[in-house]
Amino acid sequence: MAFNKLYLNAALAFIACGVIPAEAQLHESINVEGKYVPEIIRIDRINTFPKATKFSLGATPLNYESGGVAASFTPSLMTMPATGWRDTRYVSDTPGYLEFGVGSWLNSTLSAGYRFIDNSTTLAGIRLQHNSTSLWEPKLSDATIGVKQYRYDESIGAYASHVVKGYGRLDASLDYHVGLFNYYGIFNPNALPDTRLDAPSQTLNDFSLRLDWSSLIRPSSNLAYHAMARVRHFAYRAMPLPVEWGKGNAKGNRETNVEFAGGVRMPWDKGNSIGLDADLNMLVYGGQENIFSYAQAGGMREYSLNRPNNYGLLTLTPYYRFNKDLIEVRLGADIDLAFNAGPEGNRYSFFHVAPDVRFALQTGPFGMYLNVLGGSTLNTLASLYQHDYYMMPALASTRPTYTPIDATFGVNLGPFSGFSIGVQGSFRSSKNVPLGGWYQAWMNYGGAPIPGINEAAELTRSDRMLYSLDADGINLHGVSVGGYISFEPSDKFSFKAQGSIQPQDGEKGYFNGYDRPKVTMNVDATVKPMEQLSLSAGFDYRAKRCIYTRAISDLPNGGVTPDEADGTLCSMNLPDMALLNLGASWDFSKSFTVWLQADNLLNRHDEMLPMLPAQGISVAAGLKVLF
Repeated sequence: MAFNKLYLNAALAFIACGVIPAEAQLHESINVEGKYVPEIIRIDRINTFPKATKFSLGATPLNYESGGVAASFTPSLMTMPATGWRDTRYVSDTPGYLEFGVGSWLNSTLSAGYRFIDNSTTLAGIRLQHNSTSLWEPKLSDATIGVKQYRYDESIGAYASHVVKGYGRLDASLDYHVGLFNYYGIFNPNALPDTRLDAPSQTLNDFSLRLDWSSLIRPSSNLAYHAMARVRHFAYRAMPLPVEWGKGNAKGNRETNVEFAGGVRMPWDKGNSIGLDADLNMLVYGGQENIFSYAQAGGMREYSLNRPNNYGLLTLTPYYRFNKDLIEVRLGADIDLAFNAGPEGNRYSFFHVAPDVRFALQTGPFGMYLNVLGGSTLNTLASLYQHDYYMMPALASTRPTYTPIDATFGVNLGPFSGFSIGVQGSFRSSKNVPLGGWYQAWMNYGGAPIPGINEAAELTRSDRMLYSLDADGINLHGVSVGGYISFEPSDKFSFKAQGSIQPQDGEKGYFNGYDRPKVTMNVDATVKPMEQLSLSAGFDYRAKRCIYTRAISDLPNGGVTPDEADGTLCSMNLPDMALLNLGASWDFSKSFTVWLQADNLLNRHDEMLPMLPAQGISVAAGLKVLF
C-alpha cells in the first residue's frame, strides 16, 4: 500500500472481485484479469484523522493481492474492525507529505512519506506512520481504577516499481509494523476488596516482503503472465491467560506465511481468452508448543491450546474470459488442495471446488453485474487480526473457511448531473466461519459464562463457554440487501449514504464482523462555503448487534473439539453503535492545511466487542504539508 499509487476505493473492487461486504460498495466498474483479492486496509476507527492526500472515485487499474493475506496495515486509534467501511486508498500528487495531529486522551497521528524517484519508468519511495493513544481510563471496576488504554502502532515501509520497456513491470515492497498495547478491558468479577488489577500488555511484530512481476501483451506474443512471491511474519510476544487462573502469560503464536502466485493468459480474436492462475500458501508456526493446559477443580474439565501444525493450500483457477466493448464475462472455477490444514484428528479435507463466475455490463450511466464466487479462505493470525485488533494471540484451529457459493447481483445508475444510485443483493453460504471476538471476555472470566448470555438451550450452572477456543467455527448462510446514493453536483458539495440489511439469527446470517449487525449505515457530507474552508460531517451506525459462542457441558474428559462438546450455540446482545463526527480544514495554500476534528460527539462508550468499550468524545487538531 503506497501513498503514491493510484488509490482504489475497496468498494469498487467488489464489482470485479466480489470480496467486500455490501456496505462498502459503490458503482464504478473495473477490469481485473485473473482472480485477485484486493488488499483490505484495517479500519479500526471510523472517520479517522484527515489524510494529506486525495482519493479518486474513477475506475482505475486494481493494485491487487494475489491471494493469501494482505500485507498492508494502517494502525489507528479506536477498537473498530475492518468490515468494509470506508476501505479507501489514497494518492498524493506531490513527492512528499507530512501530517501531524494530536488530541484528547493524547491521541496522536504522524504520517510522512517521500517519493525520491518518480519518472515514466521507475518509482521508489518510503513511508512512515505513527498512531497512538495512552490517557483514556475506561473505569470498569474499583479493581481497575487507574488502568488506562494505551496503544502504539509504528510502521515503516519502502516501495519501488520499474517498467522494463517492452516486457513488463516489476513491483517490490517492504513493510514493518510494530504494535505495543494493553488489553484495557480487564475486569475480575471475583476480585477481593482493595484488589488492584493491571491490564496485560502485548507486543505485535508484522513484517512483509513482496515482489510482483506483470508482463505485457506484445504483438509478437499472445501470451501474458504474472508472478508474485511474498513472505510475511506475524508474531505475538505473549498470550495472557484468564485472571481467575492466576497463571500469568504464555507465549503467543509466531506465524510465517510464504506465498507464491502466478498465472498465464492467452487471448485470441474478438476479446476471447483463456487462462490459469495458481496460488500456493505455506504457513509455518513457531512459539511455545504447549501454550497452556489448565484443569479445573476436581479435574472435571481441561482446557488446552497447542501451537498449530504447519500447513499449506494450493489454489488453481482455470477460466475463460470474454471482454469487449461494454461487456465482460468470466467463467472459471477455484480448485483448492489443502495439506495438513485444521486441527489434528479433524483435518480440513484435501479437495474443495467452488465457482469463479463474473459478469459485468456498463453502458453509459447504467451498470449491472453478477458474481458467483466461492473457495477457501485461510484463517491465519494475520487475517483474523483484520477483524479484531484485540484477538486471541494464538490459533485454536488452522481450519480454513470454505464458501461453496458467494453470489451477488447489483445494478447501478449514474453519474448524471452529479447523482448516482445503486442496489445490490447477495447470498453467501460458508462453513467454519470463526466465532472470535471473545478474547478479552475469556481473559476476565476463564471458563465461566459471562453475564448477558442468551441461552439457546437450558444450560446448567456447570456449563462453560468456549469463547475463542472453538476449533470448528460456525456454518453460516444468509442474504444481504444494500444500496447507496451519492450527490456531487460540484466540488463545493458532496453527499454520500450507503446501508445494508443482513438478517442474523445464529447459523442464519451474513458475516459482516464478529458483532454481526443486522443493519449498517454510513452517511457523509462535505461542503465548501469558501475556497479555503471545508466542513464535513459523518454518521455511522451498526444496529441489532449480537455475538455468538458455544457451550460445552462439564463432563469428565471434556474438551474444546467439536466431538467432545455439546455445541449449544449461545449469544450475547451488544448495544447499537452510533458515531457522529465533524471536521473542518483550512487550506492556506495547496501545500499547507490545518484541520480540526471532533469524533463520537454522542459521547457513547459502546463496546465493539465484549468488554472493549470505546473512547468518548475525542477532539483533535493538526496540520498537513505537501512538498
